[in-house]
Amino acid sequence: MCIRTLILSIFGVFSATSAFAGELVYTPRNPSFGGNPFYSSHLLGIAGAINKYEDPSSKSVTTRSSAQEFERIIQSSLLARISSEIANQIYGENATEQGRFVIGETTVDFTRNGAQTQVTISDSTTGGSTLIEIPTPGL
Repeated sequence: MCIRTLILSIFGVFSATSAFAGELVYTPRNPSFGGNPFYSSHLLGIAGAINKYEDPSSKSVTTRSSAQEFERIIQSSLLARISSEIANQIYGENATEQGRFVIGETTVDFTRNGAQTQVTISDSTTGGSTLIEIPTPGL
C-alpha cells in the first residue's frame, strides 16, 4: 500500500504543477519594434553611452554666442517678412505686373507674362542669378 500512495502522490504533484503552466508571450522592449514607448529615452541613453564612433562633421560645429544667435533670428525674421511682401506684390489683391526689390547685395525682379511669372534673383557680389518661372494663379 505504501507504493500505491507514493505513486498517487507523485502523480498528484506532476498534475498540480502542469495546472500552473501558462503561455510564454514575447514582448519587445525596443519601442521601434512595438515595445513600451517609455523605454526609448533609456535605450537612447545606453546607445549614446556605448557609442565609440563620432561624427567627423560634428567637430567643425562652432557654438554661437547669444548675440550671434539673436542676429541670426532677427535676420531670418526680416527675410521672411520681405519674402512675404514680394509674394504679396506678385500674387496679392493689388498685384503688379512687374517689380524690383533690392535687399543688400541681392536683387529680386519679377515680371508677369500671361500665365507665367518670372522671378529673377541676382547676387551683385558673385554676379550669379537664378531664374524661377512659376504659374500665375487665376489665369
